[in-house]
Amino acid sequence: MLGERVGDRLANVYCEGAIMNPLCFNTMNRSAYLLGDVDPDLPGQIDAAARAGFSLMGPDSYSIARFCREGGRVEDLAEQMADLGVRTFELPTLAVNTDRAMTHQETDRLVEMARVLRPDFVQLNMDSLVDDAVIDDLRRAGEAFGEFDVRLAIEYLPWLPVVRDIESTREVLSRAAVPGAGVLVDTWHFSLGRDTWADLEALPLEEIAYIQFDDHPVLPSSVEGDALIEETLMHREMPGEGSFELERFCALVKAKGYSGPVSCEVLSAATRTMDLEDFARRVFDSSVPFWR
Repeated sequence: MLGERVGDRLANVYCEGAIMNPLCFNTMNRSAYLLGDVDPDLPGQIDAAARAGFSLMGPDSYSIARFCREGGRVEDLAEQMADLGVRTFELPTLAVNTDRAMTHQETDRLVEMARVLRPDFVQLNMDSLVDDAVIDDLRRAGEAFGEFDVRLAIEYLPWLPVVRDIESTREVLSRAAVPGAGVLVDTWHFSLGRDTWADLEALPLEEIAYIQFDDHPVLPSSVEGDALIEETLMHREMPGEGSFELERFCALVKAKGYSGPVSCEVLSAATRTMDLEDFARRVFDSSVPFWR
């Protein structure tokens, strides 16, 4: 019965021509990374996202690990999504940095998740200086995930030492030459970081991994460092309810020919304890108008 109701909502949305780009529900807002001892209820989030109309999921690795520690299996999540008619698009988050032992350990851990879930992309951050060893480990990750056709998406963050904007991410990708890897452009990091509209215009379509979508209130220019991290984790808004030029952003990437999935990642302390279905529905309904 649930599958039928989900299918009906998806059919209505897509048949009406409401969405050109498939929408993905990213679970980081209610992840084990942010909730501490509170259960992120990953199966409940998957149900809620499917009911809301999402056809794609981005189950975060922190919540998957907790689910497994409590007796669940990655296979259970894959079966649940298959029953609901949704699939994994992205798998957040891998850190590739100068801690080589940890990078290898986390790569191997996410490989086992990806082997079952088969996402299109593993989302990663490079939160350190980028020396030759880090580039080698990026290639190692690319080869490991590439064995079953999973690609790497590098998400830049404005406060990182190197990989902090479109230009620097492209430079790293050029150095590493990992087949299929691309730039993950998050509207938050684009709008509140170092990028310009010219940088986005210059980004070739084939170098875009995918888009993450969100909004945020006007941010004082004095906010930086740890305060900036606090803002991105705790104070995002539903698309259209903040200050970002989202219509301009969407028009630009659509003009490039981008028709791929869009991951909806609204990180907000104010919504973190909302009813799961209410939250998923608000994220979906606020995102749809931008991707028609």
